[in-house]
Amino acid sequence: MSDIIGLGMGPTEKMLEQDVLIAVVGPTGSGKSTFINLATQSPNKLQVRHSRFPCTEAFTRADPFDLDGRQIILFDTPGFDDTSRTETEILRIIASELEKQYPKGQTLDGIIYVHRISDFYVGGLAKTSLGIFRKLCGDSSLKNVVIMTNMWSRLHSELEGYRRAAELVSVDEFFRPAIAEGAVMMHHMQNTAESARTVIRQILKNHPIAMSICEEVVDRRSSINETGVGMTVDEKLAQLKAQFEAAEQSRRERDEETRREQLRQAERVRQLLETLEEEKRNQARQYQSLQERYGDAERKHEQATREAEERSRREIWAAEARWRQEVEAAERRRAKEKTDWEERMQNMMIAPNPPQL
Repeated sequence: MSDIIGLGMGPTEKMLEQDVLIAVVGPTGSGKSTFINLATQSPNKLQVRHSRFPCTEAFTRADPFDLDGRQIILFDTPGFDDTSRTETEILRIIASELEKQYPKGQTLDGIIYVHRISDFYVGGLAKTSLGIFRKLCGDSSLKNVVIMTNMWSRLHSELEGYRRAAELVSVDEFFRPAIAEGAVMMHHMQNTAESARTVIRQILKNHPIAMSICEEVVDRRSSINETGVGMTVDEKLAQLKAQFEAAEQSRRERDEETRREQLRQAERVRQLLETLEEEKRNQARQYQSLQERYGDAERKHEQATREAEERSRREIWAAEARWRQEVEAAERRRAKEKTDWEERMQNMMIAPNPPQL
């Protein structure tokens, strides 16, 4: 194909025996180019996708770099879900580039399959890409595969990411079969060169193994459409279209159900607000009633206090009056007794002498 970009080596440039060849694959927009740029730290950056359109148009070789005494060469690949190409066209590109190297004894040391951990739902396109990827590798070379999760910074918490990763490795539709055949899952959690190179170090332990598609195309001289991968793609194109239409219908139904649920929730909220407002009014009335009752009690208490004080004053006044009356009566009795005594004394003094016997 005229638009295929080669592995980037000139006629005199050769790969050393210690070179480690790694292909980075995955759906469009999964962060393959960003990961490669981080790992290589080369000034010649691969173009990074910032839209829904793919940046990697072909099998692209990044600048080599040294890691733990080995020269690492990373290859960026088109996404299997490239909207501008069919899966068969993408596989032709990859197969063509691998075919150029495989007859010369150059095989991949490993493959890094990039998966966005931030994807809340793994849809039909992602599942199809994963299935094609497994056919591309073949079960015998899955032990040279690292399934790398990335974009952890988009999650609310690391706990959420670990929960999603556990789900991905526990379900047959996702990564469980590949891991059962020897693939390793790793997490590219930090957007740093060291984090990227930690993933690559896992592949340094491997021995190069030919990918299944290389064996079929080169050894058996099969065309891409006759390989297990090609047949899988052709069969799944119709299925994918049906899945897409079903997903769209399901999405519309979910949207409608979501809209109805939102309306129901809005109605429940409205009713709740009305109930709260009524309770607020009732509480205000109860508070007003309590205030009035408290005011009445205060007034009654004040009235009772005043009446008690008035009674006390009247009783005191009455007691004082009785005491004064008793004092006055006693005074009058003393005065009368004094007068009576004085009169008797006077009578005794003026009485004539008694006759002499």
